[in-house]
Amino acid sequence: MYYLLTNDVEEHSIQKNRLDDDTAREVAEVGIPRLLELYAKQGIRTTFFFTGTFVESFPDSVRTVKSAGHEVGCHGYSHALDRALDELSYSEQLRDIRQAKAVIEKEVGEIQSFRAPALRINSDTIKMLEKLGFKTDSSVAPQRFDGPLSFGSKRKLNWLFAKRKPYLTDCRNPYKQGKSNILEIPISAFLFPHIGTFMRISPALDKILSRMLLFESVLTGKPVVFDIHPNECICESGDFNINRRTRNFLSYFFADLLRSGLKRRNLGKKAIGLLEREVVYAKQHGFQFVTCSEFREIYENIHNNNG
Repeated sequence: MYYLLTNDVEEHSIQKNRLDDDTAREVAEVGIPRLLELYAKQGIRTTFFFTGTFVESFPDSVRTVKSAGHEVGCHGYSHALDRALDELSYSEQLRDIRQAKAVIEKEVGEIQSFRAPALRINSDTIKMLEKLGFKTDSSVAPQRFDGPLSFGSKRKLNWLFAKRKPYLTDCRNPYKQGKSNILEIPISAFLFPHIGTFMRISPALDKILSRMLLFESVLTGKPVVFDIHPNECICESGDFNINRRTRNFLSYFFADLLRSGLKRRNLGKKAIGLLEREVVYAKQHGFQFVTCSEFREIYENIHNNNG
């Protein structure tokens, strides 16, 4: 039974609802160290997905994560809305991710794992990842109901029909099984997503969700994949207004006003405490914590032995 704990590192401020340089610095100086301390205490290895812009500003952070024994992956070049991959052509995606990959590999060497900013991908993304030599992607959250309430909602409707188990993707459709070289490792979800945001918004419901997902894993062999952000592990001071990022009223209401308000709950050390509860429970029930690249090797060994 395998558990993949993943971390998305970016400059986004939860309280300001926008990219922010001061937030990025606090993520580098407080958020990431808090997570690394927890992981060292629990003796587990995880995967950190970094944006290229974050690494450009804080190269020491990515090197520290690598030296602590964790996998470093790519989280796109920028988390800006106008660089969302599902809105970019193949050539634009190739340019952005090639640049991000170069920035990250300059600091830590070859990387193999990818997660798209805001989990936004399109029919060109898998082909682009293959071209750049990636081996795993984790940008799909099957049966997660709130995808349509976030940015990129039209394509995220495909989550409702995607496979729950890891699968080699189709070159033109990342939500279907195919013959590409990219192993999709879906983020765990069952109506609600298994992510730090939901954990913080409703610890009680998240506890139930976690138990269900771990039980499913025992029955089916499907790994549990959890996603948290270091910016959840800081608590910025000040009284911030919610920043509006779109003119579309429905998108503003669901993706900015409603979600941003809820996402302010249980930040900082409270988030660390809730995450440790999750880790301890999984360890007590025999789950082995592995990185995305390590799971790729496990997947290949299982399928080679069976085939």
